Amino acid sequence: MIKNYKNFKVENRMNDAFAKFIFANEKRKQLPLDLINGFFELEGTAEIRDFEFSDRELDRESEEGKGVVLDVVGRCSDGTLVNVEVQLEQFQEMGKRTLYYWSQLYNRRLRKGEEYPNLARTVTLNLLDYKLFKDEEWPEYHSCFAVLNTKDLQHRLTNNLEIHFVELPKWHHDGSRKMKRLERWLMYLSSQTTDEERRQLAMEDENIRTAMEAEREFAKDPMLITAYEQHQKYLWDKHAREAFVREEAEAAGYEKGKTEALKEVVASFIASGMSVEEIASRLKKDVEEIRNLLD
Repeated sequence: MIKNYKNFKVENRMNDAFAKFIFANEKRKQLPLDLINGFFELEGTAEIRDFEFSDRELDRESEEGKGVVLDVVGRCSDGTLVNVEVQLEQFQEMGKRTLYYWSQLYNRRLRKGEEYPNLARTVTLNLLDYKLFKDEEWPEYHSCFAVLNTKDLQHRLTNNLEIHFVELPKWHHDGSRKMKRLERWLMYLSSQTTDEERRQLAMEDENIRTAMEAEREFAKDPMLITAYEQHQKYLWDKHAREAFVREEAEAAGYEKGKTEALKEVVASFIASGMSVEEIASRLKKDVEEIRNLLD
């Protein structure tokens, strides 16, 4: 049966299949270029003028090694290597995971016999659809990490390592100021943005307009839509499983809490000289249950 996609609409622009279609396409490479410059703009880094896609998958070091699949890997005109990742779900030890991916990209670019000066500045840009840091730890939506001297937190060991995180749920725009380049992309990607706000944004920003036009192309391709829906289903199923596990754990904790409380009551009755039979009668429980609690 052929599915009718006539009324298909992109609801989640952070969806893996959709994000790759928008940002990992050679004919629209000005979009990842603009996104990268949006990150660099926040750090006062010089704007890059060109960008070329590199390997999107780094092969395994061994059969048991970690396979490293990167959303977008590119080399900028100044030699800088950039990895852009869009993440919808939280990973354990995200800091270690990101550093591992960064190191894989960094060390694979030094060929045998080459000198260390040939190692290129390598930057990882993580766009997250969840909060990585607690608000009390870091309330801002953007954070940037480097290797700094812990004595003054200013002196860099090297400029070659730079890791950015943008936490989309922390970003809010009240319309009181002009948005920066990266913020325009966040507004485009955010599920809180209305269709009208997105259309207005496209009128003001040529790159957002290009992305909106690409959306219409995406919505006409059944294979792309299927990939999008499969990833959405994976996310829904994963969240449903996690919710079920949480509910089961909470129920188990509640029952455990009730049992511990009952044990304390029984122990206090025993200490007061009551017999097991008297306690069972008093609590309206079976004698065997009271004995089990004591054991």
